[in-house]
Amino acid sequence: MGSSPSTPPVPQTQVVHKYNDVTKDKVKEAKERKRRTQERQEREREERLKRLQDETNRKRQELLNYRFGNFHGQHYFDGLDIRDIQEEGLRIGLFGPSGSGKSSFINTCERAMNPDLRRGTADVQTAHGEGTIVLQEFLDDLDNDFRLVDTRGLFRHNIQEFTALADIVYGRIRPGQEVKFGRPVDNEDSEEYFPNWLHAIIIVLSATDPRLQDGHTHRNNLKIVRDFMRRRVTTVITHHDKIDESQEEDVLAKASAATGSARDHTFFVANYHVDKKKTDYNTEMDAMEVMKSALKVAERYVKIHKIQEMVEREDEAPNNFEATGGKYQ
Repeated sequence: MGSSPSTPPVPQTQVVHKYNDVTKDKVKEAKERKRRTQERQEREREERLKRLQDETNRKRQELLNYRFGNFHGQHYFDGLDIRDIQEEGLRIGLFGPSGSGKSSFINTCERAMNPDLRRGTADVQTAHGEGTIVLQEFLDDLDNDFRLVDTRGLFRHNIQEFTALADIVYGRIRPGQEVKFGRPVDNEDSEEYFPNWLHAIIIVLSATDPRLQDGHTHRNNLKIVRDFMRRRVTTVITHHDKIDESQEEDVLAKASAATGSARDHTFFVANYHVDKKKTDYNTEMDAMEVMKSALKVAERYVKIHKIQEMVEREDEAPNNFEATGGKYQ
């Protein structure tokens, strides 16, 4: 009996889930792209931070190594006797109403100059008054040719205050001494000792102060200071984060007009807060830019003063010539 032909096996159909496979591949590729993008962004962020850190260190070193005349050049003082300033250094005064952020600015300057410092040494005052006013120096421990001089409580805008301001500016009140309003100071001859003077001042104002924002109160009150200081002013505006970006130019213009500082010597600074321990390179660079600006102003003022001294001596020379029988003294 013959066998019947065998039935060929039926091929099994394989179902390909092409959409699932494609989706998995796409998801995998997307994750890989995202990973590479994140790595690139992290590298770029680290590179920017490194550049910022390097620039901050460069500016810090420039100030730590500062010697009188560095910013204008020694030739700027050719023919002038500047030995007293070279020996004693420049003194930069700080003025500002209570609550303006002046003490915080000093602390920011200290931290900018000492990266290991996590808290400044100036007591942060409230807006309700500063109590006893004692002249105090900061950054005087550094081996360079400048220091900051803090003056607390000034901004009552009266004749007693202006007298105290004049005593401070002319070095008749020294660091550690109490500022006494309306009373004469003992150091009668200190006005002639030029290194004791304030060679420039930094005025600190708050961007949110209504007396600044109204455009006339600070401007009117500070007229006597503008006239007295004669281009020796650099201005710091604090609380920048509390105003809208659209207000910035207006606030800068009003601050410059109020204090008499040139527009390129008027700065926004975001101070370190007392509890902020993390380093902020932008904040430190802003503070150092202000100090550099004040030193440029101070160098220029020293030159002007020395020229005036020289002219006064020349004016007196003919009298000396006659009084000494034709011989100069």
